[in-house]
Amino acid sequence: MSMTDAQTAAFQNASGFSAQSSSKLWLSLVLVLALLWCAWVMWTAYRGWATGSMRFGAFGGSAARVLLALLILMFFTLS
Repeated sequence: MSMTDAQTAAFQNASGFSAQSSSKLWLSLVLVLALLWCAWVMWTAYRGWATGSMRFGAFGGSAARVLLALLILMFFTLS
């Protein structure tokens, strides 16, 4: 549902920036947090594999799940 011209003007006057800029800010924040989470998961999985407490198959499974979750999140947020 899009905003009317009056709503858009009121939002811009109250906040100092456009609604599109606000939307891009929040989407960027969500994607940055998701990428940081993916990096943390992969680093933790790598440390587990490097110390021998995780098999390589489990490491690959973790990588696949993280990649799939990131792709699904990007599909829903960027479409």
